[in-house]
Amino acid sequence: MRQDQQQPLPRDTMMHHEVHVRHVQRHFLQSVCSCGWLGAARRSPSLATEEGQDHAILFDGAFTGIPSEGGE
Repeated sequence: MRQDQQQPLPRDTMMHHEVHVRHVQRHFLQSVCSCGWLGAARRSPSLATEEGQDHAILFDGAFTGIPSEGGE
C-alpha cells in the first residue's frame, strides 16, 4: 500500500450519526444529525426525509424519521 493513501478510521473512533427530521417555522421540515449537520429547510416532507436518509446512509448512521405533530 502506498504511503499517500489514507487508512479508514476504525469504527470505534467514528462519530455516530443519528438523523431525524424536525419542524421549522411551522411550514418547513429539516433533517438534523447528531454530528451537527443540518439539511435545507423544505416544504416537502418527502424531500426532507430523503435528504436525511441519504446522510444516514452516507455515514452508516440511523434515520429515525419525522416526529409526530405534537413533537418539536
